[in-house]
Amino acid sequence: MTRLSEVDRAGFRRLTATGWAQPPAQQSPAIVAPTTEARERYCRWAAAATRLFRGEKPVRFSGSNWKL
Repeated sequence: MTRLSEVDRAGFRRLTATGWAQPPAQQSPAIVAPTTEARERYCRWAAAATRLFRGEKPVRFSGSNWKL
C-alpha cells in the first residue's frame, strides 16, 4: 500500500466531497450502432496493429509428458 502525499490527500478529499461529474460531451453513448463502415475501420485497424510486432516469440515444447 502506498502512502499518499498531502497534495494527493487534498485532491482525494475534494473529489469525494464534491463527487465526479463527467461533461455530457465526454460521456460514452449508451447504444452504438454497429455499422458496416465502423466494422470495416476496425478490421483495417486490427490488421495494421498486427504488423507492429516485429519480434520473435519462439514456442518451446520440451519434456517427455504425453500431453506435449
